[in-house]
Amino acid sequence: MKRSKPPTPRPRRAKGAKRATGRRPGIIFNALPTHRDIQVQLTQRGEPVMIFPGRTVLFDDMKSYLARLSRPFWHPGSEGQTLRNFDWIVNMLADPDHYDQALRFLDRNFAANPLPIFNRPAEVLKTRRDLVTHHLSGIDSLICPTCLRFSPTSPQCFRETFEKGEFAYPVLIRPAGSHTGHDLLKIDTAENWDKIHQIPWGGRTLYMTQWIDFRSDKGEWRKLRLSITSESVRLRHILYGDSWLIHSAHRDTDIVNRELDILLNADDWAALQTLGQNIRSRLKLDFFGVDIGWKSDSAFVLFEANPSMSILSYHNMPTLRREDYTANLQRIEQDVWRALERVTKIKRTGKIGK
Repeated sequence: MKRSKPPTPRPRRAKGAKRATGRRPGIIFNALPTHRDIQVQLTQRGEPVMIFPGRTVLFDDMKSYLARLSRPFWHPGSEGQTLRNFDWIVNMLADPDHYDQALRFLDRNFAANPLPIFNRPAEVLKTRRDLVTHHLSGIDSLICPTCLRFSPTSPQCFRETFEKGEFAYPVLIRPAGSHTGHDLLKIDTAENWDKIHQIPWGGRTLYMTQWIDFRSDKGEWRKLRLSITSESVRLRHILYGDSWLIHSAHRDTDIVNRELDILLNADDWAALQTLGQNIRSRLKLDFFGVDIGWKSDSAFVLFEANPSMSILSYHNMPTLRREDYTANLQRIEQDVWRALERVTKIKRTGKIGK
């Protein structure tokens, strides 16, 4: 019997080699947080999943599409990992407080091996709370509160930081890396410093920020979130509150209609568009968010500006007039797709949904 020849093994593509299209793959750059602070949650099926803080939030179809055209790179990773022989990098790290070391590693390697990078690490590093206020200071109509970063070793350190920054009461105290109201303190007077014992601050890095009254002339508290890409400035949402600490909450019909009347016409809001473009000229990121207090069209108060905000998310979207909120978010989604395509030079094929 004639013996058949064994099949010739297909050569394996070398790591970083060009694909059949003639293009080389990209890199999705990730990292473990500097302090290894990763949370674990259970899914509805009871399966554990890891939650990494301070990442750029993309829709699942975006991540899946990029994953098919790239390789993962995890810092610090292994000796075999390299940033060479790739065409582009999508940097998923969005918070300097959590990923300072990894962002600096990527920045050093970018200098030696320049590649197109979505959200360059040097620009992400600028978004640290105490730094971004300096980078954005001097922009017309934008009030940038003083902010200092400090690591207290005793209660006296809080007063010393207050004096060093030449603050006035009230001030805000929050942990570094926090973007919610969790462990956020407002110190209204010199007699309020005992409040610091309400939060765990030993061995932690904190921020002290000058509190600014951002009520409108009608006494309303209003918070805006901008979505800024390399090509557009969009209004993501408006939140109204009965106090200075505003979070996403239930919106009644009147609030929804007020918000959407502005939201759907934000492209024609000259003051907001000018503000967003001026911020983009200082922070040369491909996609990021900006939270600001809306005092008036000539006075906005900076809260934070970074790529870690939940912009591409349907969580907490009102059910009232949901189709209008969805249409606004889909416009932002297309902006982000275009920003990704501009960096990767990869054009989508077929219909891409949310």
